[in-house]
Amino acid sequence: MQLASRALARRALAAAPPRTPRRQACSVVAQSAKAVDGDFVAVHYTGTLDDGSVFDTSRKDGRTPLEFRIGAGNGFDMAVTGLSVGETRKLRLTPEQGYGEREDGAVISVPADRAPKGLSVGDRVQLSNGMPATVTEVDPVKGVTIDLNHELAGKHLTFDVELMALTPAARLSTVVFGAGCFWGPQLLFDRVPGVLSTEVGYSQGSVANPSYEQVCEGTTGHTEVVKVVYDPAELPFETLLDTFWAKHDPTSKDRQGGDSGTQYRAGIYTTTEEQAEVAKKYLEAKKSAMPGVKIWTELEPMREYYAAEDYHQNYLSRGGRNGNPQSNAKGCNDPIRCYG
Repeated sequence: MQLASRALARRALAAAPPRTPRRQACSVVAQSAKAVDGDFVAVHYTGTLDDGSVFDTSRKDGRTPLEFRIGAGNGFDMAVTGLSVGETRKLRLTPEQGYGEREDGAVISVPADRAPKGLSVGDRVQLSNGMPATVTEVDPVKGVTIDLNHELAGKHLTFDVELMALTPAARLSTVVFGAGCFWGPQLLFDRVPGVLSTEVGYSQGSVANPSYEQVCEGTTGHTEVVKVVYDPAELPFETLLDTFWAKHDPTSKDRQGGDSGTQYRAGIYTTTEEQAEVAKKYLEAKKSAMPGVKIWTELEPMREYYAAEDYHQNYLSRGGRNGNPQSNAKGCNDPIRCYG
């Protein structure tokens, strides 16, 4: 299936907790420390609807606490800011703060000759770019009707949150890597022990808040990237560089594997002078080891970064195009299937 509307593709479902919890526990600081913007935190939560039914909880089936960085757009920001480890808070989100209001335009029909065979009402499907939808009607003549609205769109959500741990913002560092289609690199860095969080997005371009479609047109100057947050005291920057250089082709211009275009160019986009100095040494070493070969990998300070649409986040660990989740467990060495 093809994406029906750019406007739908750009909807930010930022308030919901990520579908795939992180597996790297963050450091516990003094009990009296208050969570503030930029801190990396771990929380347990239970989400309920107005009728009292539980739609999600981290407190069952042996699930680990949800981990994220405050200020990164997660809807739990308001719930945890100001809490100390061990404290709790209840927060009710409006639809606007959650998954948005339901949109009539998000319900679309697909002709029978273009719809996959064997679909049933209630099935979850993915569009060609990874955006999820729910099958709401199947007619052998008219075709299939799908709903791109999130199942919680239009609903008020109440969260009971407990702060379990936090790492202060002052201890964290961020670096951004471009290594082709961002789905694979995100899973790659998720698996690195010591990486606290990852997010895919667009960087080094000239247009503010670009959509995926705009970036794919190749006119905005952006490259698809993965943003990596880590604690340098626990994970040396060199380890991230080793991971990056081992898994991308520095000799291809605007191409990685079968994906070509300026949005797929390779690059290291640093946020500190120390990162830039270390990355420069790596780049020079690669050039020395490959005399006569052009190295196209960029090394630049990160100019700007915009998070990609929600349906791109953790794409492969959520199942990818074929609905077959790939492990993001720390230390996992399973081959990464680019489309799932």
